[in-house]
Amino acid sequence: HYFCHFWNEEPEGIQFHKIPYIFKPLRWAKVLAFDRLTQRAIARQGPFDIIHGFSKTSHQDIYTDGSGCLEDFQAYSLGKSAMRRFLGRMSLHQQAVLSIQRARFTRGNFKRIIAMSQLVQSQICKRYGLTAQEVEVVYNGIDLERFHPRNILRHRTAVRRELELDDDVPVVLFVANDYERKGLGTLLRALPRLRDAVCLVIGKERPHRRSRFVKMATALGVQGRVHFLGVHPDVDRFFAASDLCCLPTYFDAFGMVILEAMATGIPAIVSAKAGAAEIIVRDETGAVLPDPDNDEALAKLMRPFMDRAYARKAGHRARKECRRFSWDSHFNRILEIYDEVSASRKPLKKGF
Repeated sequence: HYFCHFWNEEPEGIQFHKIPYIFKPLRWAKVLAFDRLTQRAIARQGPFDIIHGFSKTSHQDIYTDGSGCLEDFQAYSLGKSAMRRFLGRMSLHQQAVLSIQRARFTRGNFKRIIAMSQLVQSQICKRYGLTAQEVEVVYNGIDLERFHPRNILRHRTAVRRELELDDDVPVVLFVANDYERKGLGTLLRALPRLRDAVCLVIGKERPHRRSRFVKMATALGVQGRVHFLGVHPDVDRFFAASDLCCLPTYFDAFGMVILEAMATGIPAIVSAKAGAAEIIVRDETGAVLPDPDNDEALAKLMRPFMDRAYARKAGHRARKECRRFSWDSHFNRILEIYDEVSASRKPLKKGF
């Protein structure tokens, strides 16, 4: 049984339950309404063996946290101004999200929390006094067939021809929505230090924000080496055409693009502010940038990967490292957690 606002398909074996999408103009009310209405719908349709939450809900047996604690995200998202941070935290929307989060991580309202990285696990345990036994790290899986080194043979030459890039030009790939938070500015500032390197930017961004980065590239004198390509459903082709994936993000619970690159056989550089930094074998499968503001340090980390032979060797190691992140491994552990929780399940506290 799946409880949600919307769905596109109805796979066999899944029963969908529509949660009314109300209070849309009022973000704080919309958030609270989804939690309350979901709890009521579950109570009407249940009982269930396992209740597994993935969104802004306060009571469930198992909750998968893919975003980290709101307070830690606010440290970046609300800016550097003390007044702006204070006003942001006091907004009705932020308070609504925080109230649900506090309830979610209160003992008695859950049986197990699944964190997608040690970074997220540490945040939850530190802020809510929980243990590593209560908050378990289960890394996301990756489609090892879609993102595969064979794509390099299939797509590298064709994609480079489409972009009018010579085969020997080092190509750095940046894949993300929300360019600012994901550190595109740092990558652009590092680019002038890397002779001839080309940067491919893939992902969704609002036009006025995108234009800021286009102007930045022009001001840095690298406009001819930065290709803003927008959204592409066949992003696996662009991994295959690249020599290095770079994500100098300021905050990311994980960063799936790092796994996608590594599975393709492409080394990756990611900032220490992302959970994906935990899967990098430094100097073997990629590198970790300690400070996402430090473009000089980023350029220094990127420089060895501009050598094709070095990058290929690191990419081969990256692919081998990724084999342990198959979706089969991920779901096998999830099913084990279901069995563990189901065996010890007691009624949850009432949400109302």
